[in-house]
Amino acid sequence: MPDSAEHIARLKKQLNAELQKPDTDNSVVLQLSHELAQLDNDQVRFSVDAGIINRLGKELVGRHETAVSELVKNAYDADATKVSLTFENAWYGGGTLTIADDGVGMDRGQLIGGFMRLSSADKIHNPISPRYGRTRAGKKGIGRFATQRLGNKLTIITQTLEAEKALEISIEWVRFETDKELQLISNQVKEVEKIQEEGTVLTIEGLRDAWSDAMIKRAYRYTSDLLQPFPLSEKRKESEEDRSDPGFQSNYFRKDGNETYPIVDDQEAFFQHALAEIEGYVLESGQGCWSLKSDRLNFPEEVFLIGKERDNNKAPFLAIKNVHFKCYYFIYEPTLLPKQTLSFIRSVANEAGGVRLYRNGFRVLPYGENGDDWLSLDASVRRRVILAPHANNNWFGFVEVSDIEGSSFNETSSREGLIENEAFHELTDFVYRCMINAVLKVAELRQRKKKTSQKDWEKKETKKTEDEVDSAISDLKSLVDDDSEGGSHGDPSPTPPDAESGKKEEIKGAIEKIEAARAREKEDKQALIEELNMLRVLAGLGLVIGEFVHEVERFLPAFDADISYLKKAVEKMKTALERTERLDTNLKSFTTYTSYFYEAISRNVLRELESIEIRDIVDTFHEVIIEDIKRSGYTFHKPIFEDYDLWTVPMHRSEWASILFNFYINSKKAIKRAGSPGELLIRAGREDGKIFVEFSDNGDGIPTENHDKIFNAFFTTTSAAGRKASDEEALSGIGLGLKIVRDIVESYDGEIYVAAPHEGFVTTMRIEIPENGSETQENE
Repeated sequence: MPDSAEHIARLKKQLNAELQKPDTDNSVVLQLSHELAQLDNDQVRFSVDAGIINRLGKELVGRHETAVSELVKNAYDADATKVSLTFENAWYGGGTLTIADDGVGMDRGQLIGGFMRLSSADKIHNPISPRYGRTRAGKKGIGRFATQRLGNKLTIITQTLEAEKALEISIEWVRFETDKELQLISNQVKEVEKIQEEGTVLTIEGLRDAWSDAMIKRAYRYTSDLLQPFPLSEKRKESEEDRSDPGFQSNYFRKDGNETYPIVDDQEAFFQHALAEIEGYVLESGQGCWSLKSDRLNFPEEVFLIGKERDNNKAPFLAIKNVHFKCYYFIYEPTLLPKQTLSFIRSVANEAGGVRLYRNGFRVLPYGENGDDWLSLDASVRRRVILAPHANNNWFGFVEVSDIEGSSFNETSSREGLIENEAFHELTDFVYRCMINAVLKVAELRQRKKKTSQKDWEKKETKKTEDEVDSAISDLKSLVDDDSEGGSHGDPSPTPPDAESGKKEEIKGAIEKIEAARAREKEDKQALIEELNMLRVLAGLGLVIGEFVHEVERFLPAFDADISYLKKAVEKMKTALERTERLDTNLKSFTTYTSYFYEAISRNVLRELESIEIRDIVDTFHEVIIEDIKRSGYTFHKPIFEDYDLWTVPMHRSEWASILFNFYINSKKAIKRAGSPGELLIRAGREDGKIFVEFSDNGDGIPTENHDKIFNAFFTTTSAAGRKASDEEALSGIGLGLKIVRDIVESYDGEIYVAAPHEGFVTTMRIEIPENGSETQENE
């Protein structure tokens, strides 16, 4: 018998003997089985080197901040309401990170078949979390590699609500060495006493990296799409039937020795940056009152009365009592928020901002959800009567009503919202008026114009630079022509004539240089005027649009009132009600466009440059076009942001409106020509000191030979807009759009070009703009 046959026989004998033992050692069984399989010359199998764990940890998770954010996302996916991260002795490498959540935990099967299984399909088969129905955020299977990327040893203690014991497993990543078989490395699972009712605790020892406070805060910002800094109103009791998502909070701590202190928590990260805090009550007597406090505006807390009647602050409310609300007010301007947190807070506000409603301690949906405008704040913004920002995403807050007997506030039969009775109307009127009064008071404290109808507002006049230069030249000439009389008669030590003459000649020479520069400036200005003649028609059209938008704003309140009347008039006529609802939706979409352009035109008139955060621009643009996207039947994929704090050099905000709308209109035309179901994607990030924005579509594409030509003036692939032009061609068929975009980009030392398309798309336009270096340094 050949040696290999003898070896196989010996291994089989050893395997059989091991299997006959009462306490079989599965590691020995696995080792013997593996050796037998390797000696099989007829059947071959894939094997996995243990070193793949180390390689995947480095390749899948490049930055340690990203690794931490992935573990926080795993807590979110496990239906946790809070997760705490404690960095112990972590200023330098070698410390410990503990991540504790109150999620559903894992049983033995989930721990072995999920966490311990590479490329687990659990999140593919179960994309929605079991308790709160969350769309799972963690990347498939990256969590275990994140822990390897962070430290040398991982200990997991996890417990479910039903289990009497917790499960513990420790993994030392150094054991996963190259040239070892992955499946032969075992890790013991033990039952231990529970350390909490349910949830998971990860302890990562031997941290590979040092963690500064700035790095910890950056990891916190990487999970901003998950954060819901609510409930501000705590539930008074728990109910098994209540499956509404209570929100998700993360808190970051540092532990040095025996001292533990917070680095970031949701309350501090958000509400300490609020411009103002507004609180209101309706007392048992029906008297309404509200208060305003603003540390930033040096305004101590002051209480104001408010009544049911607008002209009588002491008129009691008749249908509501024991009402309490609290709101935090934000204005997203770099002068009011730290720039490194402005985009972070605004991105969360776009997803989770608004005012939520609680009845007897329980959340009432859909009030305060994204897109819900139960207090008519967004509608008020569209009317443009009140100029100060006050949309839903300017607020984080709650309204709490106490109605134990259910005599005032009752749910609808569909359990979606409350019946709109007299109590509900009094409630919305009370809260809305308090908030608007606070907004107007803040505008007054900031010395800003409050309403469009305000007549006593005076704009500050600016001096003309040209006049100042001419005045300076005139002053210098007067000094030279003065003949130095003060020096020759009043000065006890007069300047020698030769020195005096020399100084006069120097001054004359300086004047000649200034006058020459002034002349060149005038020539350059004239050349610029001539260059802009080509665009003068479009500029005039922009003014017409501005006037048109302004006029439209006047009619919006009447439109809203008429639609509300129609809804009530036809509420029992299904077809008529559906058409009225559609009219309301289309009007809201239309007014969103007008508000967007009104703001863009207004800001452009100010001619103020400001550093632009790309997330804000893209999110605002998405809000404006979403209804048009739906009507067109397109898919606008969720924008991809590959980093945070994407601040450009100072620009005009309206310029980005021009850029993105131009891309969008061109994409619509290309998709129409291709006859494809439209798909759009915006991707943004940072590379080599520049901020990039990519706009992709799946239209008919741009021929290679036209990649440069499309940026030339009057180059177009469509007919000029005319009586027979299609709707798409009429949008912009004169070939100036991309030329204007290129001029904007290049004026800031940026670049624009046709890039290699993303997978699944045909065309990708890429813009690169220098980033604002000062913002990046602040953030570090």
